[in-house]
Amino acid sequence: MSDTIKVRVTGERDHVKTMIEALDPVVDIVTDWRIFPQRNGTTVSAYLEARPHTTEEETSCRD
Repeated sequence: MSDTIKVRVTGERDHVKTMIEALDPVVDIVTDWRIFPQRNGTTVSAYLEARPHTTEEETSCRD
């Protein structure tokens, strides 16, 4: 089972970039992402794959 999740961020281009930048310190983004135009022509989407940050304490406490 994969420890990653897939995320789609949709909105205005600047807002999508800002949201991804906000997510970056919180999760490990494990795929390169690209912005794609939506069919409506006014918004964009970005698709990325991410997983939670793993701290040293979390790793050492696992059974």
